[in-house]
Amino acid sequence: MLGVVDTTEALQEILNAIANPVFVKDRDHRFVVVNQALCDMLGRDSAALIGRSDFDFQPREQAAVFWAVDDEVFATGQTHENEEVVTDGTGIIRVVVTRKRLVHLRGPDGDLVPFLVGVISDVTRFRDAEMRAYYLAHHDPLTGLPNRILFREKLDAAVEAACAAGSRFALLLIDLDEFKAVNDRRGHAAGDEVLRIVGEHLAEVVRYGDAVSRLGGDEFCILQMLDDQPAAGLQLGGQLLDLLSKPGAAGISIGASIGMAVFPEDAGDADLLLHRADLALYAVKRGGRHGCLRYDQTMTAAAGRDLAAPHGWALEDDLRAAIGTGQLSLAYQPLVAAEDGALRGFEALIRWRHPRRGDIPPAVFIPIAEANGMIHAIGEWVLHEACAHAMRWQWNAQLAVNISAVQLRTSGLPAIVAAALAASGLSAERLELEITETALLDGSDQVVEAFTQLKALGVRFALDDFGAGWSSLDMLRRFPFDRIKIDRSFVMSMQSETRSAAIVRTVLGLGQALSLPVTAEGVETVAQLTALRQLGCDQLQGHLIGRPKSKASAPSRQPWAATGCPDTVTPSGRRGVRRRG
Repeated sequence: MLGVVDTTEALQEILNAIANPVFVKDRDHRFVVVNQALCDMLGRDSAALIGRSDFDFQPREQAAVFWAVDDEVFATGQTHENEEVVTDGTGIIRVVVTRKRLVHLRGPDGDLVPFLVGVISDVTRFRDAEMRAYYLAHHDPLTGLPNRILFREKLDAAVEAACAAGSRFALLLIDLDEFKAVNDRRGHAAGDEVLRIVGEHLAEVVRYGDAVSRLGGDEFCILQMLDDQPAAGLQLGGQLLDLLSKPGAAGISIGASIGMAVFPEDAGDADLLLHRADLALYAVKRGGRHGCLRYDQTMTAAAGRDLAAPHGWALEDDLRAAIGTGQLSLAYQPLVAAEDGALRGFEALIRWRHPRRGDIPPAVFIPIAEANGMIHAIGEWVLHEACAHAMRWQWNAQLAVNISAVQLRTSGLPAIVAAALAASGLSAERLELEITETALLDGSDQVVEAFTQLKALGVRFALDDFGAGWSSLDMLRRFPFDRIKIDRSFVMSMQSETRSAAIVRTVLGLGQALSLPVTAEGVETVAQLTALRQLGCDQLQGHLIGRPKSKASAPSRQPWAATGCPDTVTPSGRRGVRRRG
C-alpha cells in the first residue's frame, strides 16, 4: 500500500486531521510544515506560512518570546512547554500552551538535520473561566466591591508594605445604622439598592491606592493608605458620615457608625488591627451610633465590662478584688520532645474562677488588666507563684511564663523576675519568658534594656505565636531568642491547608538554620504529631500531649505508642526522626 501512496501528501493529510495546531520549524525559525488548524488559527494559508517566521506576522514582542524558546530547545534538546499569548487571524489575543521538542531528520545528503516540532493547545476559554471564578470568589456580587477574602489579602499586603516602608495606614469599619429598618419596611430589593449606592459612594470618595470592601451584610471597610494618621482617617470618617446621612435611593437616609484603628500605633498585626477597629465601632454603637471613633485602650476594658453587664456585675472591679483573694490560680500544660515524648517543661497559664460566675477566660480579663494597669500586680504574682511551684516539681524541667507587652515596657520587670527567682531558689536557666511580637513592636530603648537585663540574669526567651504577626523575622534579627513557638493556627490547619503546612515547614527550616529549637503549639491529633515529628520539630504542646492542670503532671505516652515510637529511644532506634543539631 505504501508503495502507491505519496508519503509526503499522506503526512500532510494526517496533520490536517489533527484538531490542534501543529508546526515544524527549521534552525532559522522558518516554518517548513504546518497543518490546517494552525492556518485557521493564524488566518493564513499554508503558502503564506511556509518559509516564513513568527516575525513576519506576529507582534515583535510575542515573536521574540517564541524565538527565545525555540533557541533553548535547539540548544539543550530538552522538551519545553510554555504558556504564551498569540495574536490570531482576527487580531484577538489567545492564550495557548505550546509544547516544543527537538527531532533530527535525515537530509538529502544523508546528514541528520535538527528540526523543532510544536503542538499548540488553545486554553483561552479555560483561563477566562479561571479569571471569572477568581473574580466571583473575591468580589461581592451585589456591589462589585472586593469581598472579605480579597479584603484580607489587601489588609495583609498593606501591613507588609507599611512595615517595609515604616509608614502608617488606617482601617475604617463602617456599619449602616438604619439598614435593618429599610429591609423591614421597604423590602430586600430596596435594601439591595441602598447597598449598591453605598458601595458606589464609598468607591468615589476614597483616593487612588486606598481599598474599599464589603465584608457582608451592611458592613463595609476602607483601607486608607495615607501616612498622615490619625488625622486623615478621622477626616475621611467625617466625610463618610456626612455623605451617608444624606437622602439616597428613594429618599432613604440611613447614617453610619465608623470605627477606626491605625497601623502600627493601635495594633502591630492584621488580626489585632481588625479587632481593635471593631472595638472602636462597638464603642460608637454603644454611644448612640452615627459617629466615628479611633480605638483607644479604654475600649478593650469597656468591652469586657459590657460582656459582663447582663449578669449584673462589673468585671473590672471584680478582677481587682480577685487579686490576692485566691480566685486566681495557675494551671500547667506540659511541653515534650517531639522525638520521643520525653518531658521538657511546663507552661504556666493563669486561671480566674469567679465565686458566682465560674471560670472567666484569660482572653476576657487579661486585656482589661493590661488596659487599667492591674497586669503588673497579676504578672508579679504569676512569676512568684510559678517559680515556687517549679521548685517543688519532681522533674528538673523548664518553666515557661507569659509576659505581656505592658509588663515588658515597665522598667521594674527585671527586678521583679530577679526577686521571684531569689525567693523561690529557682535557677534562672530554668525560667523561660514567652513574649509575643507585639510586646517588642515599638523597639523602644526601655524594651531593649529590659530584654538585655533579663538575658544577663540567665533567663531564656521564647518568641510566642511565631508567624501570626508582621514582624517575626525582624524580631529574630533584633532580639536573641532561645526558642520559637509556631502559632497554633498553623498547626491546627496544617492537615487541611497546604499554605499552613508550607508555613510550618518553613518555620522549622528557619529554626534549624538559626540553631533555634522550635515548639509547635495546638497539637490535638495523632496525625499532626506524626507530621511534626517527620518534619523534625523539636517540641510539642497541645491537648493531645496534655491539658493544663492545677498540678504539673507528666504527659501520657499513648500518642507516641500510636505512632510506633518506642518508650525508650536510643541513637540507633530513632525510627528516622531527625534531631536538630
